Amino acid sequence: MSWKLPAVISMLCILLYSMMFFRVDELNQNQTLNLSPSIPTKILKIVGHTYLEQFLAEYLFIKTAVYYGGLSVKPTDENLDLMANHFEAISELHPPMIDTYYRAEAALAHRGSDHVKQANIILEMGQKALPDEVALPFFEGFNYLNQLEQPKKAAHILQIASQIDGAPRWLGHLASILMADEGNIRSGLMLLKGMYASSQDEQEKERYKKDIQAFQKAWIVQQALLHYQQQHGKAASTLDELVPNYLTALPTFNEKYTLKYTPPSLSLSHRKPS
Repeated sequence: MSWKLPAVISMLCILLYSMMFFRVDELNQNQTLNLSPSIPTKILKIVGHTYLEQFLAEYLFIKTAVYYGGLSVKPTDENLDLMANHFEAISELHPPMIDTYYRAEAALAHRGSDHVKQANIILEMGQKALPDEVALPFFEGFNYLNQLEQPKKAAHILQIASQIDGAPRWLGHLASILMADEGNIRSGLMLLKGMYASSQDEQEKERYKKDIQAFQKAWIVQQALLHYQQQHGKAASTLDELVPNYLTALPTFNEKYTLKYTPPSLSLSHRKPS
């Protein structure tokens, strides 16, 4: 039986891949492994062969992973910048390689704002290549919320994540809460109504119904504030100024939500359980 060229190439790639892995691991054990900046991907992609680009991406990934695992001390900014450089190169060479994005999140996202931003850039590259992977926008939204303290941006990204097939429904709920907390009550209300309409679980629908009622009350207050500002040319100093000309009474909320007004912005905040 004659050997076909693709089979030969595949076997050579497997052999080279194995040699590469054990060589990198050996260097790490001998404490001689260094991570130098990646060659620009424009140069690496000159050949334009998919398998070769994938092979180079695998090589860079193993080299970076082994380097990170072999660090005996907390990574410095220089270490982290080099790893971010490699993760970006890997993402450009072989975008569907999902391990790249998980590793980048684990290595970079808790190391300070500059490195969180690097992680988010890499995660955005992953979302373009793997639009059905819920974890990638979730990681990015989590980074914006907890690391960069940008809940408005987090809400937008988590809303996108919630619309991916198979996404957990609590993602949309979290996005709606963040929207309302940032003053975007109407968008949060519309998202909740959509989740209520698409839910098949009666208990879940009942929870959404209660949240929708709270959001609707807040939206009525927001509309009253808008009417007050249109008539007076300025924002109301307090919500009490809306009664009785714009509202018969200020609404009350259950234990989950509280209305906050810092002129001219109104927000509906979710109370953390005690």
